[in-house]
Amino acid sequence: MPLSASDVGQRVVVRRRLGVEYERPVYGDVLGILESWSAGQLRVRRRDGVLVEIAETDVVAGKPVPPPPPSRFRSPNGPDEQDHSDDPDTGSDPAAEPDQPHTGPDLARVAASGWPATTVEPLGEWLLQEAGGFTGRANSVLPSGDPGLPLDDALARVSDFYARAGLPAWIQVIVGSPLEDELRRRGWRIQSSGKGTFDTTDVRVAPLADLLARTEEPSVQVALGRDLDDAWLAMYGRSGRQDTARQVITGPEHVALARITAAAADSVAALAAGSVATHGGSSRGPATPATELVGIARGVVTGTWLGVGAVEVVAARRRQGLARAIMAGLGRWGRERGATWVYLQVGADNAAAMALYDRLGFRLDHQYRYYSAPQSRS
Repeated sequence: MPLSASDVGQRVVVRRRLGVEYERPVYGDVLGILESWSAGQLRVRRRDGVLVEIAETDVVAGKPVPPPPPSRFRSPNGPDEQDHSDDPDTGSDPAAEPDQPHTGPDLARVAASGWPATTVEPLGEWLLQEAGGFTGRANSVLPSGDPGLPLDDALARVSDFYARAGLPAWIQVIVGSPLEDELRRRGWRIQSSGKGTFDTTDVRVAPLADLLARTEEPSVQVALGRDLDDAWLAMYGRSGRQDTARQVITGPEHVALARITAAAADSVAALAAGSVATHGGSSRGPATPATELVGIARGVVTGTWLGVGAVEVVAARRRQGLARAIMAGLGRWGRERGATWVYLQVGADNAAAMALYDRLGFRLDHQYRYYSAPQSRS
């Protein structure tokens, strides 16, 4: 049954044009409640609460679909919107797919696979992770299920594991979870994270189709490769042994390290200013050696998830679209490797980054903090 305005209030699936990439049309499916259809616009409310506005002229196909069963298994491979290239008649039925991917603890496991510790010891469904002190994520417990022991016994095993590694005992805890309350009652303390002093991290997610629809082809050249050089690592700036850092950063099978050089950034700045960059600099910033890095990031594909992290842009080059270009470049790279959703982790106090990610379609999935044992050093 074709879609019509009489289906307002019903659960529907709509296939729309997202644009053209690499001279090929791209389509996306939106599954949700059709809230309105007027003035040439359809408004579909997805299950995650996001309202998607679709121009009537972009609609390729659509139909009402039955409501979901009250309880069912959710696979990691069922976003509310997916990319379909070339052919709008793919034969797939998004209504048959689960409505959203992993959230909370399951997504935390995906992220851990994308940022692998060098030593991992299972404790029931918990993962005790260690990587020579390089980043909290790779040197903390991932408590994504049942440890298989009473909590006090499990915590004793945690403390012993990190004592043997010469590290403080940290646990990555989802904010508002029952475990957080239990740790607080036992005197565990919140620890700051990252290079700053923030103690809460947002995990934000978006359909990859939404990210790509909100970014254009990068106007600045973003080089993608797997090799990790000293310049990239220095710009990332986290502490820890370099050999261990290299294992964590480049360990997964599908990894891309993004780089923007001063020369690439200057060429765009010069065009925008109507001038020619000279001496390795531009009319909008200080002179910089042409080969010096001014922007970096890391992408990793785990199943249908693209993880984006280590997004860094030097202070003098911010607000020039470099971070957006990096997100676009990694997004296209991830889609080529089968990703349909994207996640990132960002300090909850990073207002500038949050503003960008909001514009690119990201929403909050969950937050986490690190807790350390009472006897652990901070």
